[in-house]
Amino acid sequence: MRELKSLKYFCGSLMDPMFEVFEILDNENHDEHRNLQYDLKSLNLKEVDEFVKKHHIEHLIGSQEDKDEAKRAYFLVYILQYQINLKRKDKLTEPTTRPAPYNFSNLINIEFNKNQLVMMDDFDLSLFSISHGGMVYMLCPVNENSNSSYWISQAIFKQQITNKVNFKIRLDPLKEIPLSQYNPMMYRMHVHGKPLDWEYLKTLRFDDFGQWFNENEYDKAGFTDYVWSPKKDGTIHFTCEEVPKAGYLGIRSSRYFHAIFNKKTGRINHCDGAIRFYTEDELIHRVQFQVKDPEARKVGKRIKIFQYDSKDNNEFELKQDDFCDLAVNFFVWNHDVLSYFN
Repeated sequence: MRELKSLKYFCGSLMDPMFEVFEILDNENHDEHRNLQYDLKSLNLKEVDEFVKKHHIEHLIGSQEDKDEAKRAYFLVYILQYQINLKRKDKLTEPTTRPAPYNFSNLINIEFNKNQLVMMDDFDLSLFSISHGGMVYMLCPVNENSNSSYWISQAIFKQQITNKVNFKIRLDPLKEIPLSQYNPMMYRMHVHGKPLDWEYLKTLRFDDFGQWFNENEYDKAGFTDYVWSPKKDGTIHFTCEEVPKAGYLGIRSSRYFHAIFNKKTGRINHCDGAIRFYTEDELIHRVQFQVKDPEARKVGKRIKIFQYDSKDNNEFELKQDDFCDLAVNFFVWNHDVLSYFN
């Protein structure tokens, strides 16, 4: 499908297309109204009807005065979300010495590491925003939902404020908003993880692992697997990955979390969250293995989203409940992970 005329606008917008598309359609004076109307009219009606039937949204259409426009609008939101994520994937994976948004003029002097992460201390973090030079930036989303990084962002801010520590993060390559226009959406949801049986983990001699399968037909995730792996240096490595279904037709990406537990201190000296992009063949290969298997880590392209290291923070290690809080917020909406940590 051709690139939508309204795509550029929505790539830079803070609002979810699900909300903003309908607001713009109701406002003829909006600068993007004409482009949105053009995109609506260009949609294939047969594809629109197939989308409505597949996703069972007839009840949403029925409450609208203009049902044809409503059907097209919901389908347009779906296409916009796909094209935005495709654009973001291209930016995250393109081979360049200075990737977006670090190639924007306002960030040209900001340093980033080999994983394209920046130190949060290099930004103004007041009012729970990540700003620099009068512009605001966002943590890169961890899945195809535009607000998927909201909860892990809040958990990271909490650690910054409570423990006065510094994280490394990957900025969204599509977002740069003037501070004067920064008016983000706020969400409310209880997401909290409590400590596991750490005393049991300290006694591990061999890998402790598990896997949960997602039974929701229309969800992207196929299964989530994890492993606690004891090492000879007195640490235990935790790895967890939410893997998409092998036949998924959208952006094939997983959420991947890793942490190192120091048995001597009972705390976490490292943790990071990443997304992994798969080709169709790579995903078919990946689903044959558990995350503990070396073969599971040999495919896909990993893009780190955040990282914490005690060596960056005067050897300060995170408490166990801080680690759990980061893990469940990174895997927001994954009820298996939430249940495991609770």
